[in-house]
Amino acid sequence: MKVKTDSSQAVTLANGSIDEVKEFTYLGSVVDVTGGTEQDVEAIQKKARSTFKAMDKLWKSKEIGRATKIKIFNSNVKAVLLYASESWTVTQKTIDRLQVFVEES
Repeated sequence: MKVKTDSSQAVTLANGSIDEVKEFTYLGSVVDVTGGTEQDVEAIQKKARSTFKAMDKLWKSKEIGRATKIKIFNSNVKAVLLYASESWTVTQKTIDRLQVFVEES
């Protein structure tokens, strides 16, 4: 993959051409040709939403207090949501998307 370049020259290694892709997943993060983080944030949100839904019985439980539920949310759901966020190009749009996710959950 070539990121943010107009070059159309093929990349070769050991006299062989390397296949060019538009995106791939590396260590759980989506890397795409734009160099942006939109697809990565979208994929991470889906994973966090799935994690949240998997704990549905916990959220509905009357035996577990609100403070404990918040600690579990922060340690499990937010951890998934913010995984690899230190490598993202942070824009206001990205911050808003993450904040909406937390507020909706």
